Amino acid sequence: MTFFNNLPITTKFVLSFLVIALVPMAVAINISYNTSKKVLETEVTNSLVAVADNKTNQIEFYLREKERAVTNLSHTSDIIEAMEELSAAFEDKVANPEAFQDIKKEYRPFLTYYKKTSEFEDLYLIRPRGEIVFSVERLSISSIYEIALYEESELTKVFIRAKESSKTEISDFEYDYNTEKAALFISAPILKGAELIGVLIVKMNNAGISELVKDYSSLGNTGGTMIMAHSGDNVVFATPLRFDKNAAFVRSVKKNSFEASSLKKRSTSNRDVGRALDYRQEEVLFVSRYIPSFRWGLIVKMDTKEVFSSANQLRKKLMNISILLMCAVVVIAIVIARTISRPIRALTDVSASIAEGNLSARAAVYGQDEIGELALAFNQMTDNLVEANKNIEQKRAELESQKGMLEKVNKELDSFTYTASHDLRAPLRGIASFAKFLEEDYRDKLDDEGRDHIQEIIGGVNRMNQLIDDLLALSRISRIQNPFEDVNINELLEAVLKRIEFDIKEHKVEMVIPPNIPVVCCDRIKMTEVFLNLINNGIKFSSKDNPDHPRVEVGYVSEADNHKFFVKDNGIGIDPKYHDQIFGMFKRLHSNAEYEGTGAGLGIVKKVIEDHHGRIWIESVVGQGATFVFTIPKELKEKKKIGEILVEDGFVSQDVLNQELDKQKSQEV
Repeated sequence: MTFFNNLPITTKFVLSFLVIALVPMAVAINISYNTSKKVLETEVTNSLVAVADNKTNQIEFYLREKERAVTNLSHTSDIIEAMEELSAAFEDKVANPEAFQDIKKEYRPFLTYYKKTSEFEDLYLIRPRGEIVFSVERLSISSIYEIALYEESELTKVFIRAKESSKTEISDFEYDYNTEKAALFISAPILKGAELIGVLIVKMNNAGISELVKDYSSLGNTGGTMIMAHSGDNVVFATPLRFDKNAAFVRSVKKNSFEASSLKKRSTSNRDVGRALDYRQEEVLFVSRYIPSFRWGLIVKMDTKEVFSSANQLRKKLMNISILLMCAVVVIAIVIARTISRPIRALTDVSASIAEGNLSARAAVYGQDEIGELALAFNQMTDNLVEANKNIEQKRAELESQKGMLEKVNKELDSFTYTASHDLRAPLRGIASFAKFLEEDYRDKLDDEGRDHIQEIIGGVNRMNQLIDDLLALSRISRIQNPFEDVNINELLEAVLKRIEFDIKEHKVEMVIPPNIPVVCCDRIKMTEVFLNLINNGIKFSSKDNPDHPRVEVGYVSEADNHKFFVKDNGIGIDPKYHDQIFGMFKRLHSNAEYEGTGAGLGIVKKVIEDHHGRIWIESVVGQGATFVFTIPKELKEKKKIGEILVEDGFVSQDVLNQELDKQKSQEV
């Protein structure tokens, strides 16, 4: 909104008119496009459903014809006689091998002719125990169980099913990697009366089915039909694809793909319709069918690019019309905007003249409309401005005087705090001395209540001394500016731990310090006070609530712009409702009898961190310890000294610099 408010009026008019025109046009284009897409999707889906039903019927009819032909052949007297004679000769082929071969020669012309006319790859006659007694293509094995991994062979499976069911069975497709051809087997039992005397099996390839799916009528330039089949543990394409002629039984699909989902068992009347990415990673509109008789999945699909091409063309035409309309809108908006912006621009020029100090300038009034009223109001405002300017000069002089008085009072207040803190020590020392004198010389003359009173006096003096020390520390932090320098924090922490070594050993505190804290640019003296206060605070609150295992941990995390430190204890913790209050000066949450201290420590820590342009906060829950976290900017510039004058961020006032130079000159004299 701020960006829009800063634009010229002409630009605002153009943008406003464009928005007013574009929104309805965009809505209309979107509605037209989506409506046409839905209509096209419905029409193409219905067309794909019709193609899928037609392809399913063609494939089922083709295979049923083959199945019926094999069934009829198995019932012919020639096949029954051939099976009986070949089976008997097979039993006696060791003693009379010539007779077995003669019977094969006798029936070979008939069976070879049937194989060719029926477009089969091979034809087998197999005894009930699996011995192959005849093969048109002269199969090199003598038993069906000699096939490698025969339990997984489709030939073996279809033989066993036909023998057990006593009816014609069709196998799944099987791909022979040696011949690089696909094979499907149809088996029919050969019965003499009710007795099974053998099994007739024909082998056929996928050429006939491939011819059926190669018909791309009603499927445009990208549509196609895909037959999915199981091949071992994989799902494969059983026929060539429109864009991959060699895909049959060579190209497999992922089990979670929509192509593989077509093999999920469902009723033949159930269809899946939708959009998905096909094997080319192109979005397609598809219809899938499951053919339970042959355990195949059939998919008819078409690329959505082709499906929605006419809708895209419609959208393109509408977009071109919209561009022409937008150009007309821009021209109209510019004409209207200029009639409004001209008087406003004149008013702006007068305003600039007044801003330069020419309070006699006045705006011309061009009419009685809103802009004319604005010009009149502007002239009235200018008259009021002349009068107000006089009052402002008077107020400015008064504020300058008050500013000087305020600075003087602040300096006096700072001086008073420092002086009063020092002057209070003398009477306190006197009180402490007299209380000690009474305790030592009159201890036996006083009763228990008197001795308790003396202890109260001594305790009060000690607390007052601590309060004065904290007050002086606060005053020192406010007045003294130490230079920023590169500080080795690990060495600084070692110095801090030496200062409180007695407390650490007395309370048996476990201190955890990271070994490789980087060098940080900071005020060494004040940063020492920060860690000293926070670690002392952690020792105090963790050792009393957890005397057996008090623990204080100092940690460091490097952030993009900041050095982040934390001091963590396992003490009593702090209720979240007090998190913002504990950094107040002399703020205490416990009585002095529970935990000693004045409450100034955290206030001093907060002041130091803020002087470093950082931030400090607490993370704590009652009973789970407390973690004080603070940050120091990594790009903190060093403070340097010129003589005794502190320069921060490369700046020092000229007055202060002159005073320092004058002082140095007087010392040289």
